[in-house]
Amino acid sequence: MNVISPYFHALNGRLRIKVAELKGLSVKALEVEGQLRKIDGINSVRANPTTGNVLVLYDPAKISQYEVLGALQRLGYLQENRNIRTGARSQPRAYEGLGEAVAETLVRTTMELAVQRLVSALI
Repeated sequence: MNVISPYFHALNGRLRIKVAELKGLSVKALEVEGQLRKIDGINSVRANPTTGNVLVLYDPAKISQYEVLGALQRLGYLQENRNIRTGARSQPRAYEGLGEAVAETLVRTTMELAVQRLVSALI
């Protein structure tokens, strides 16, 4: 899967992603909330039409962040980016392009945690 999103943040059971297709469109935001809530393993969805962000709380024992992203793309809420590719050929096509996004998210999350711990230690 090749996804265009300038913002993607994931923790186990929590995914926040910017979905440009929702920005300024309240009806679309409600639509994506309703459609994602139907998926087994998704506990809560909040789509903000002002920012275009979608927050998904899910049960990682039932569904993965890749499956949530795949659902968003299948529903037409994420456009493909043909410039992002992964080198892994063993991945199903639905997961292509997510490797870089997940790696970037892990690095960002790790850095945020390190800064928080540093600040806590200094205080």
